[in-house]
Amino acid sequence: MAHPLYPLFVHFPIALLITSVLFDVIAKWHKRDSFREGAFWLLILGLAGGVTATIAGSWAEEAAEKADIAESLMETHETLALVTLSIFGVQLLGRLSLKNQFTANTFPPYFLIALVGLGTLSATGYFGGTLVYEHGAGVSLAHKTVGYLAKHPRQ
Repeated sequence: MAHPLYPLFVHFPIALLITSVLFDVIAKWHKRDSFREGAFWLLILGLAGGVTATIAGSWAEEAAEKADIAESLMETHETLALVTLSIFGVQLLGRLSLKNQFTANTFPPYFLIALVGLGTLSATGYFGGTLVYEHGAGVSLAHKTVGYLAKHPRQ
């Protein structure tokens, strides 16, 4: 299935997961329960969005393979996305086991996991951007435009 849904969904989990970690920092710094609660719900929404983006990404992968996009690059992007979802999934499980309450002993390892998750999220985005901007994944119109301009130069 060649659906243009992936670009629609992929940005939400990125924003939600980053904001979740940011809310945790604000909650810890300012001792505000509302930000801790917000971080919890942003984490859940970010994971749900990540699962949705992963499904849409598998559809987009089929189309990219037909367009001869570097398969190794797509596999790296996909693997990093699954690792990222797993890390934030572990965070959610930890949060649930702690009943969304942190202590001086539980927040540092939780936050360290969050930083690792943000690192893999960033790497996933980097490889996704490389697929689009350097290899033209999902950008078939650009190829047609280049061909058109080559045949019809501006006067």
